[in-house]
Formats: sequence, structure tokens, C-alpha cells
Amino acid sequence: MKFLKRLCRDERASTLIETAFVAPVLVAMTLGGVEISSMVARQTELQTISANAMEIIMASAPTNQVEADQTMAEVKAYIAQRSGLTASNAGPEIGEGQATVYMRWRCGNNSERQAEKGCANEAQTESVFLVIYMRDSYSPVWTEYGIGSNFEYKVKRSVQIG
Repeated sequence: MKFLKRLCRDERASTLIETAFVAPVLVAMTLGGVEISSMVARQTELQTISANAMEIIMASAPTNQVEADQTMAEVKAYIAQRSGLTASNAGPEIGEGQATVYMRWRCGNNSERQAEKGCANEAQTESVFLVIYMRDSYSPVWTEYGIGSNFEYKVKRSVQIG
């Protein structure tokens, strides 16, 4: 009984006990912050690369199919070099870790872009676009413990060239 009374009055290890409760929470918050900052950094990197690729397209200003094909090849090479993604010719149907540049057309003021050149109504103006599309993913450390899932990046930008 004396031992229990003495143990209840002893405060020498109270800091250690409090630290044992708080430390795991602080470590988890720190690691979570690092993971989230890594995810945001990758998203920012992909958006910067797409903005630079758009500048390349606008500077080259292709006026015909040969120039457009050359510009698309140059932009794909630039994106692959800067992002570490694999350049693809699959159009909008790419997988994770891939990037592509493809053409789309719009007739008149339609909001939808089409995959084929040519308008049903000859009187409509046909606009030509180059589309930059990148897909990537990131696996945060907490997915290894069954919490959450991979984070997927999809960056898509369009530039009107004609």
C-alpha cells in the first residue's frame, strides 16, 4: 500500500509519459506534411511543364500539318525530358506515367471538340487545337499501411493554333 501511495505522488516520469502520448501524433503530422508537400510539388511541376509546352507551341505557330506534327514531336520530347514521363502517340487514351500531344478541331462556337477534321456545316469556322495531356501518380507512404490510395495527376491544356 505504501508503494502505491509513493508511486501516485511521484511525478518524475510524467513528462516521459506525456511525450509517449504526443510524439506519435507529432511524427504522423510531420510525415503527412512532407508527403502532401511532395504531392503539391509534383502537381506544380507538371503544370509548369505544361505552361512551358504551351509557350513552345505558341512560339512555333504551326500553319500546316507538317509543322504541327513537328511541333507535337518537339513538345512531346520536351515534356518527356522535363517530367520523366514516357512520350506516347496514343492520343487522349494514355496510361499513368505517360504524356502526349494531339490535335482536336472545333466547328463554329460549339463547346465540344472533335477528333476528326471537317465541319458538317461548311459555313462554320473550323478552329484547330493542340492538346497537351499528362498522367502520373504518386503513392503516399500511408498507402503502405492500407490508408487511402494513390494520388493521380491529370494535367490537360489546350492551345489554339488555327
